[in-house]
Amino acid sequence: METNIFSAYLNFQQLPDEVKTRNKIKTGAKIPRYDLTRMAGYYKPIDSMKTNRGLVYLYLTETRGIINSPDQRRADRFLMGKDSLNFSSVFLFDCSTLIDGNRLIGYGNPNRAATFGKNKTKNPFLECKDDGFLFLISNDWQTIETLIIPNGYNTILGNAKALADGVYTEALETMRATAQTFFPY
Repeated sequence: METNIFSAYLNFQQLPDEVKTRNKIKTGAKIPRYDLTRMAGYYKPIDSMKTNRGLVYLYLTETRGIINSPDQRRADRFLMGKDSLNFSSVFLFDCSTLIDGNRLIGYGNPNRAATFGKNKTKNPFLECKDDGFLFLISNDWQTIETLIIPNGYNTILGNAKALADGVYTEALETMRATAQTFFPY
């Protein structure tokens, strides 16, 4: 059983309104915001996603009506960071497959383009473009855990199946146990 397949674990959560208010974060937004609350390991592009205050957050958006692609090729959702940086598409693995009894499994990969946005800003994910992302999404969509697999781009679907089959349970638990607070909200 592989225990070190993941280079990083990122735990993104929708913060309660009282925590948002206390930290001067807008409440009541139509598009859900997920703040990075815990992290294990290291993933270099995260450094470039930090705000001046040291926060990292993503917005989860449905792709229908935004991404012009056939249904069978279009991701279910996508995660976007500050300055409209596309963090990853989120493809749901198999909606009938739950891990831990209450989490959906998704997969994706970093933006592979050299630049992003209207200003053609250098993409901080470019040197990590061959990585793969696994997502564990709570049933209520309040939490999105992200596992980074270095050079996992071409194997991510198999990795999602392995996660669903329990192959990575030990590695996941290790990452969760070693995760540190990312920002003290």
